[in-house]
Amino acid sequence: MDSRGILLKIKQTLPLLAEQERKVGDYVLRHPHEIVGCSITRLAGACDVSNTTVSRFCRRLGVKGYRPFRIALARDLGSPESLMYIEVRPDDTLASVAQKTFAANIQALRDTQKVLDLSVLENAVETILQARRVDIYATGGAGIAARELHFKCMQLGLNANAFLDLQMQLMSAASLTADDVGLGISHSGTQRHVAEALRLAGSGGATTIALTSYPGSLVAQAADLVLYTAALGTPTVHDSPSVRSAQLSVVDVIYEAMLMKERELARDKMARVARAISDHTTGSSHGA
Repeated sequence: MDSRGILLKIKQTLPLLAEQERKVGDYVLRHPHEIVGCSITRLAGACDVSNTTVSRFCRRLGVKGYRPFRIALARDLGSPESLMYIEVRPDDTLASVAQKTFAANIQALRDTQKVLDLSVLENAVETILQARRVDIYATGGAGIAARELHFKCMQLGLNANAFLDLQMQLMSAASLTADDVGLGISHSGTQRHVAEALRLAGSGGATTIALTSYPGSLVAQAADLVLYTAALGTPTVHDSPSVRSAQLSVVDVIYEAMLMKERELARDKMARVARAISDHTTGSSHGA
C-alpha cells in the first residue's frame, strides 16, 4: 500500500470506477469505521451489489482481497494523522460543526501534502518563471484559487491573468504560444471548458499545467504537468471548504517556491509593486 492510505486512494480512484464499484467506494468513504468489522456479504448487501463486485473493487485499489482491504482500512483509521472526513449533518451542534469543519480542512492539507509530487512541482515552478505569459483558467469556486495565483504572480512581476469566463478562456488559450503557460484549476477535473482551454493552449505550443484532485479526469488528461490536491469534495459536490483550502495551499507552495528560486529578482519586483501601492494609497488619502 502506498503512502496515501486506502481512504485517500479510494477517493482519487472513485471517478474511474464502474458504477457498481463506485457504490462500494461511496459507502466505504461514508461509513469507514463500520466496514472494519463488516463481512463482504454485509457490505455487498448494503451497497446493493454482488460479492464479486466488492472483490473487484478491492483489486482496483491494488489490494488482493477483501480481508487485506479491511486490514488496510483499519490501519488508516488507527493512524494518529487520520482525522477523517466526517460530513456535517442537520442535527449537529454548532460545536460539532466547527470541529468537523476544522478537521476536514486539516485532513485535506495533510492528504494534499502526501499526493503532491515534488518533481512535478519543481518543473511547474520553473516553467511558470520562464514563461512570457501565464494564463489561468477556472470556473466556480476554483476561481478563488485562480485569482490568488494571479495575484501572487503579479506580486513577483510575472505577466499573469486569471480567466473565469468561457469565451475569455478560449480567446486566451488560442493566443498562447510556446513561450507561454496555460494553467487550469478544477477539483473534479470534469469542467470541459477548462479542459478545452488547456487543449487549445497546448495545440499552440504552450506548456499546460493542471491542479486537480482526480487522475484521469478531463482536465488532468489535457495537461502536460499535473499537480494533485486531496479534499472532502466529490466530483459532484465540489464546493467543500476543504477543497478550496487544499487548492490555496498548493498555490502558496508554488508562490514560495518561485520566491525561493528568484529571490533577488523577486525582491526588486516586489519592492517596486509595494512602492506603487504605497504611493497610490498615500495619494488617495491626501486627496481625501
